[in-house]
Amino acid sequence: MKASLRYIIAFLILLIGFGGLFGYDLYLKPYVFSEKVVKVKVTSGEYLPKNHELTLGDVYLDSVEKKDIPKNAVRDIRLVEKKILNANITDGVILTDSLVDVDDLEPNKNEGIFPIPKESIYAINGSLRSRDKVNLYLVKSVKADGIRTEELPSNDDVFLTDVTVNYVRTDDNNDVQDSENGNNNNRFTSTGKVSTPELKMAKTDGQQLKKYLEQGYKLWIVRVE
Repeated sequence: MKASLRYIIAFLILLIGFGGLFGYDLYLKPYVFSEKVVKVKVTSGEYLPKNHELTLGDVYLDSVEKKDIPKNAVRDIRLVEKKILNANITDGVILTDSLVDVDDLEPNKNEGIFPIPKESIYAINGSLRSRDKVNLYLVKSVKADGIRTEELPSNDDVFLTDVTVNYVRTDDNNDVQDSENGNNNNRFTSTGKVSTPELKMAKTDGQQLKKYLEQGYKLWIVRVE
């Protein structure tokens, strides 16, 4: 093989190598093997405290290799604006739905998280999970001829609508999920039997609900979302 041909082949191999390297760094890595996620931006050595309300100045979008992206990472920067942090966060941390309250589960000053004891429940969806929305109906016990029956409400008798479910507990106080790996099979199975839901509502609504329950009413908890 002529020396000039060897030089040409070596040059082509070198060119292909550099082309592949640049192609990986400039196209494959940022566009094929990576996705944009929301990260926290903080001065070095500092952190954003728990219960901090995020602004757009606190976050930015960054490309991260897919293998390094945690489960349930937030990818839309608009989802975190004016949301509350659930933990202290340092610079460069990828936000997930467990680190920031994207579903508004954290109660405001005029709200509370109210547990509903199972003895006060008339009926509840076995498929209920945290972050669901429910309507609450009041069911009144009626006693006639010595027999106690339940007077079911009509659709117009709803007590509260679109109430957020913060937690769904079993009798042993574990959170009910689809499986041990989380809510990942569209509610076909569960890790336990629904016993005590914890609902976020205004404190005034909670106080009114307490009065109804003390009068013997029961709650029909209906999942709507």
